[in-house]
Amino acid sequence: MSLPYRNSKKKRTNSYILIGDGFDEFEVVYFLHKFRQAGLPIKSVSLFDKLVYSRQGVGLKADYSLADKPFDPTDEYWLILPSGGRNGDVLRRDVRVKSLLESVNLGNGQVVVTDNNSDLAGDVDRLFTERPSLHPHFDEPLESFVDTLTDRVVYAS
Repeated sequence: MSLPYRNSKKKRTNSYILIGDGFDEFEVVYFLHKFRQAGLPIKSVSLFDKLVYSRQGVGLKADYSLADKPFDPTDEYWLILPSGGRNGDVLRRDVRVKSLLESVNLGNGQVVVTDNNSDLAGDVDRLFTERPSLHPHFDEPLESFVDTLTDRVVYAS
C-alpha cells in the first residue's frame, strides 16, 4: 500500500547523509530506510570513494562522493551528519566538511547531527550562526529522532 504523500507531485526537500569510513551501520541504514519508506528524497554521500566501510567492515556503496556532487548553497536541503562510530571524528577532521558547513550556514540548508553530546555537534553549533542545527533531545533514542525528522520533512514540504 502506498502512502498518500508518496505519489504526490509536491517537491520534497532533498536530504543528504554524509558518511566516511568507520560509520555506524545502524544509524546510517536506519536514516536511509525511514526516509525512503516515507517517500522522501535522501542520498548518501561519501567523503572519498563511493564504497565506504562501516566500523564493522560492512561496505556501503554511496550514491555520490563529495567530489561528484557539490552542494549548491542556494538550494534548500538537509545535511545529515551521523556521529556514531568513527564517523563524527572523520567528518570533524575533513576540511571540505567545514567548508560545506559554512556554505550551508550562509545558504538555505539545514544541518542535522545525530548525537547532541558529540564533538561534531559542538563544532556545528559554533559554526552555525544564522540558524540552529537539529539535534536529538536529551537521551532521545535514534528511532524516535528519525521519526520526528521524517514527520517534519513530510509536513513542512
